Amino acid sequence: YAEENTTGATFWSVPLPFPNFSTEPDQIISGGFLNTIMPPIINKIISGPDTLYFVNPHMVFEAVPDACSYNDVTGQVYIDNDNNCSFNSGDSAIFALQVKPTVALTGGPFFGSSNGYTNASGNYNITLQESWMTSYSISIPSIYQFIFPTSTCTPLTYNFTTLPQTGVDFVLECANVDAYVVGNSGGNVHAALPFNFNPSVANIGCDQVSGVLKMVLDPNVTYNAGNSSNPADYVIGDTLFWNYTNLNNIAGGAYWNSFVGGVELMPSPSVVTGDILCFDIIADVPLNDVDPLNNSKTICVNVVAAYDPNIKLVEPAGSGAEGYIAASTSKLTYTIHFQNTGSADAINIFVIDSLEQNVIPSTLKILSSSHTMIPEWLSSDVIQFNYNNIYLPDSNANEPDSHGFVEFEIDMVQSLTEGTEIKNRADIYFDNNPAVTTDYALNTIEFTFGFDDNEAYDMVLYPNPTDGVCYINSSETIQRVDVLSLNGELVSAGNSQTIDLSDLPSGVYFVRILTNDTNQIKKVIKK
Repeated sequence: YAEENTTGATFWSVPLPFPNFSTEPDQIISGGFLNTIMPPIINKIISGPDTLYFVNPHMVFEAVPDACSYNDVTGQVYIDNDNNCSFNSGDSAIFALQVKPTVALTGGPFFGSSNGYTNASGNYNITLQESWMTSYSISIPSIYQFIFPTSTCTPLTYNFTTLPQTGVDFVLECANVDAYVVGNSGGNVHAALPFNFNPSVANIGCDQVSGVLKMVLDPNVTYNAGNSSNPADYVIGDTLFWNYTNLNNIAGGAYWNSFVGGVELMPSPSVVTGDILCFDIIADVPLNDVDPLNNSKTICVNVVAAYDPNIKLVEPAGSGAEGYIAASTSKLTYTIHFQNTGSADAINIFVIDSLEQNVIPSTLKILSSSHTMIPEWLSSDVIQFNYNNIYLPDSNANEPDSHGFVEFEIDMVQSLTEGTEIKNRADIYFDNNPAVTTDYALNTIEFTFGFDDNEAYDMVLYPNPTDGVCYINSSETIQRVDVLSLNGELVSAGNSQTIDLSDLPSGVYFVRILTNDTNQIKKVIKK
């Protein structure tokens, strides 16, 4: 399920094969009757401005006077590269993007003869039936809103009450070259079982990018090129290499082109539950890349025993079960994993994520998906990921390929108070079965206790981080030592210069040290 998207569709969507109505022969009614019982099979009938598709082969049609009145909405969709709010030679017309009407109806049909797709010049035309309408609304479908945000020059939606309308333009934004890498194993990994890994590079900018995608393997895995869905072009030592070409966000209608590698890996016999496997993903990009920091990434996966394959994970995971993170954290990255554990292929899978109030839905950016997928906003804070005709095999027939995932990042609301929870979960629908609901991915804004841990004190806590035991080096006599959790709860108390954290879960703790003259707090990390 890894591929290079050269279809001319979105990063997530590959079009389905529908009849090409532009080349189908037209059966035109111009007075009298049309009998469809006679061959050939008819796909469409045109009567004036009306068009009827998928005609029943056993029907008779009679032309009647057209009681409706029609009028047009026309405009252009383009990237305003010079930010002057008008189309000129330096701008980029958007080809094959659909503009859609929504209307308030008194009854009857609302669509005319045009579908609203832009041509090579970015122009579109929609013909609407005035007789049935009381108001008109023209907008860009939500799938494109994930790719091209509207600029300040035009609204996302136009509303008007009269027809015709001209110059209903949508001026969109497109970033400068920004190639970024992601990678995903499709979930946690079992010892002694093969698993898939998908390194990828995408470009959200308008200029084309070509280069090399690299994946440095963990020394405890073996690469199996024969079972890989998109094996490396060549291998040098522990590094896999793929060549990618001409990735950009607009060329030929191929919005958000990406390159995705797909490899099967096998843990070595020495790998056991509890181990961690890490992989470096690196992309060579031009010097004008606006954010070189996202051109490389280290991705680690856990080797586990039995686990729920339908899970939602967050990065940064934070400390402890509460997932404590700093209030200054700007973004969260969520990954929703799913697996078909049934007894037959899952034909359609739908993942619905209801975002909560401490994140900003408008900043959501899809990073990667295991399969072809169409995203859509169900409401301002509910997103649905549609995996139509995915035919995901069941785990009994093909365990490595029975997994899927979608990964996205989103901005946090800033200035959240200490102790605020940011939690999120997803509902996963396999065909017509009831939803599988994931556990919450939880983060909590950490408590700071109002001290500066970098302040110089005549007291040292070491080793830090520690595997279990750490020591206090102090010239003063210690009266009391308290160990506190991140939310301020007392974990242990004593007066020894030796602190034993062996029985505590991994995470961050505070050590409060009282002497005759001072009351100091140190932060310690239990590995």
